[in-house]
Amino acid sequence: MGAVTFEVLAFGKTADDAFRNALEDATHMHGHGGYTGTIAEKSSIEVIPKREHKGKQKRHYAHQLIEDRDERIRHKWGPAGAINCSGTAAAKRYREQHGLKGKHGDVWLFFGWASH
Repeated sequence: MGAVTFEVLAFGKTADDAFRNALEDATHMHGHGGYTGTIAEKSSIEVIPKREHKGKQKRHYAHQLIEDRDERIRHKWGPAGAINCSGTAAAKRYREQHGLKGKHGDVWLFFGWASH
């Protein structure tokens, strides 16, 4: 089986909560059979420190890490990358689209390689 890249936004009080929410959504939409090419294939995350992406476009930075095959997220069986997107236009849109305005928590971007 091969590998493909994925990226997904999710909301949670913590990065782990958002990750669990992203996993639930992906398994609901893509099934439980494995090799979906989605975050459903991941069992852990690697939070990218804010100092690395501060002042940068979050998705662009995530794409750069994927393109560079950053050691932390390059393996299809390894962790997904996680970047806190709170305060960005994308996070604001996500909150509005999902009825999360005023709820406590953060929007996270999860990304990386997944088995397909």
